[in-house]
Amino acid sequence: MSNDLYMPPNHSPSAKGGGVVPGVIACALAVLGIVTIGLVFVPLAALLALIGTVIAIKDQSGAGMGVNALAWVLTLLGVITSPSLLILLGVAALS
Repeated sequence: MSNDLYMPPNHSPSAKGGGVVPGVIACALAVLGIVTIGLVFVPLAALLALIGTVIAIKDQSGAGMGVNALAWVLTLLGVITSPSLLILLGVAALS
């Protein structure tokens, strides 16, 4: 007898919710970037959203893609509401 847990074929453990955890953390960081110091939290949110998006696409996780889409929207709002990030990106002259 083997001590291994039975896994049905074609069902990897990460395929169920791949990319959800980085997406949720990215959402939290993006919200922190909107309400506090955007220069610190928004780039971290973008990095985690990128990681979560890649994992969600690789695992074909609909939940992961949805959470990461929300993370990207919140990250974009964080960039728009942060004057220091706008200056760094050179977009401040346009607004």
